[in-house]
Amino acid sequence: MDATAGETSKQEKVVPDGLTIHQGPPGKDESDLLESGEVDAVFHASEPRAYVERNPIVARLFEDYRQVERDYFAKTGIFPIMHAVAVRDDVIEENPWFLEAVFKAYSQAKKMNDEFLRKLGWAMISAPWLAQELEETRELMGDNYWPYGIEPNRKILETLFRYSYEQGLASRELTIEELFHPSTLEFSEQVS
Repeated sequence: MDATAGETSKQEKVVPDGLTIHQGPPGKDESDLLESGEVDAVFHASEPRAYVERNPIVARLFEDYRQVERDYFAKTGIFPIMHAVAVRDDVIEENPWFLEAVFKAYSQAKKMNDEFLRKLGWAMISAPWLAQELEETRELMGDNYWPYGIEPNRKILETLFRYSYEQGLASRELTIEELFHPSTLEFSEQVS
């Protein structure tokens, strides 16, 4: 049975050799543990409450993280993938058209969102430098800064597989061909 929200998934229980993991006490979140000194750092996609509330003992590892990330992208061409879509094999077998339809739908939604950001994002999001941020992002990463499909993400995926193996999170180095349905290997966005 798969884990539901709040439960630890099977994948989250994989611990590399030589590393010991201790669970925090029940009822305490990562901010409580940072503030009490029970943990030294948190690695997470979102900022912990203690950071958001500007607790003076909690800071980012890299003060100018934006520049560090931009420099890394400029050096490697890698900006980590944020999401992936998984479809069960039986669904694909019963509906061979489904994967391409989902790819096209996501691509169209991304295109519509990009057009919205270009035309009205400044009015709806109200970020002071939104237009400048989008311009700088495009200068560094190109117009299609979140490319969909295997080929534009091949280097990123292969690096992820290599790091996962090297860091003991996978027992061997995986390949794109074994993880992705063959029909998806050729999917390509129509970027205007």
